[in-house]
Amino acid sequence: MAAVSPPAAAGDRSPPRRGRIAWLLLDCGASAYSTIAITLMVAYVERVVFADKPWGVPGGVVWAWTLGVAMLVSAVLSPLTAGWADRYAAHRRALAASVLGGSLACIMLGLVPATAPVAVVSMVGLAAVGFDLAAIFTGALLPAIAEGPDADRLSAGGFAAGYAGGAIALLAAAGLVAESESLGLDQPTALRAAFALTGCWWLGFSLPAMLGRIPPLPPAAGGAGGSIRELSRFIGSLSSGDVRLRSLARFLAGAVLVLGAVQTTIGQVSSVAIEEFDLDAQALVRLVLIVQAVALPGAILIGWLSVHRSRRTALAICLAGWTLVLAAAWFIASRWQLEALAVLLAVVLGGVQAVIRAVVAVLAPKTHAGAAFGGLQVGSKLAGFVASIGFGGIYWLTDRPRAGVAVLLVQLLLGWMILAGVRIDEEQTLTPPD
Repeated sequence: MAAVSPPAAAGDRSPPRRGRIAWLLLDCGASAYSTIAITLMVAYVERVVFADKPWGVPGGVVWAWTLGVAMLVSAVLSPLTAGWADRYAAHRRALAASVLGGSLACIMLGLVPATAPVAVVSMVGLAAVGFDLAAIFTGALLPAIAEGPDADRLSAGGFAAGYAGGAIALLAAAGLVAESESLGLDQPTALRAAFALTGCWWLGFSLPAMLGRIPPLPPAAGGAGGSIRELSRFIGSLSSGDVRLRSLARFLAGAVLVLGAVQTTIGQVSSVAIEEFDLDAQALVRLVLIVQAVALPGAILIGWLSVHRSRRTALAICLAGWTLVLAAAWFIASRWQLEALAVLLAVVLGGVQAVIRAVVAVLAPKTHAGAAFGGLQVGSKLAGFVASIGFGGIYWLTDRPRAGVAVLLVQLLLGWMILAGVRIDEEQTLTPPD
């Protein structure tokens, strides 16, 4: 596929606008899945499918380990798909395959009965893998429509759009479950219907990007070769003398530890709330809606700080907030304290991910955007796999879900130490690797 001119160089301003809207809608669609997953889906797994411990372990442990295995599968698939996408400039096709896989898994989750735990766990895992892979190509397509500080603004705007879309989808799904009796449905059936609708939402909002509203990136230069060779060339280039590539390598090393801890926390916080505070699905939905409402302006604020102050300042504020959240999680003892902690988490929830996404989009060469985001995904999923397995193991041994938070806090602080030494605000000119 031939390379296209940057949007700014083209006379027509409409394609970039359409591309930006399509890109923002990707976050809006994916967030519906992530929001339903940490509310209704985790409640369904723990309180319905595994309520009687058919496998001999608590439902919370099954949930933690299912997400952990999904992270491991994502880590294996990410470099293959990312290298292939860079080689053939096939980022949109890879995005479409990922979204289709994840959304169809949600729809299938709505079709399989609660009495089939293997099928339920499989669909939950497949949806998580689809979500993880789609995140690679959402990030990889950002350089096609934004550069420099504009990437920071658009990345933060994407997370803000995601929180709005996730909240609307959650309200619709929770309303369906709440009105299940009047609709002639029992609760498990209503929950399954909500999962099917979530898959349709995710797919529908992703269609504009999948159908070509975002301009393509240029293919990677070089001779013939497969995705592994393409990824190997990119990894080799990170040790070159280019300052920006060396900064990218160090940044990725710290970012994967931070994102592994953050993503594991997001996946497990609902389990902790269910087990330690006995929250039912309705209370959990209310808690997550509070988080969504605060996280939307929080993401915009962090994006503003990243543009008008510095990325380093915005990232430090986010990491300090996350450290405080994880440290305070050990001491909360009442529901109002849980809600206060959720508000604090919401302020920095998407900010840290938005800043990291923007930095990688700016530092990575456009011809290897897929490999850069694929590497970020591989590392963060491996780190998340270790954190999830550790979290679930400590939970199992101590019978206290919050005890596993210690694993997440240590990992977050290690990542912060690495990121503190990386220059992320300079805009050096970069020649694509040979």
